[in-house]
Amino acid sequence: MQLRVHALMECSTVNGPGVRAVIWVQGCSLGCPGCWNAQTHAPLQGFRLDVSEILEWFAKASRENRIEGLTISGGEPMEQAPAVLELLRRLKAAHPGITAGLFSGYTERELPERLWRAMQSHLDFAVLGRYNARRRSHDPLVSSTNQVLRLYTAHYSMADFAAQSVEIHIDDTGLTQITGFPVLGSPVLG
Repeated sequence: MQLRVHALMECSTVNGPGVRAVIWVQGCSLGCPGCWNAQTHAPLQGFRLDVSEILEWFAKASRENRIEGLTISGGEPMEQAPAVLELLRRLKAAHPGITAGLFSGYTERELPERLWRAMQSHLDFAVLGRYNARRRSHDPLVSSTNQVLRLYTAHYSMADFAAQSVEIHIDDTGLTQITGFPVLGSPVLG
């Protein structure tokens, strides 16, 4: 099974608790105005990776960076739900102590109940709901006040989620990645 991916990041501290690997999937039909990740919306851009390739990437990142978990963002992960679910199943089987988080613009009521229950069984947390630029939030991981941070295991409490911040990564090839939550007045926003 394959996943269409926008980008991978081996080591982040702003996309959930602890040090996390992050996958941004490619493709989102929601198109929330003001979306921070608008470049992830076009469904045919990005690149395809087999779930097994992502697991190999994660295992390497985990060895090199003492990773606590994986966060899946986008784009819209639920628009590739079968592949995301397969990735989460295999991740938890191969790395039982690893935590998993997901960002989705869909609310729980919008998601097919059976599919969402299967997804939840492999998640430790999720941020759900469309981004609304007029309802800015400064709460951890939640960029607008209509979104919710849900916990699905006892692994984390709300106190484990740090204040919003931004990271800038520049690798040795010059690739620059900016991730996180640009709050009003942040230098990233100008």
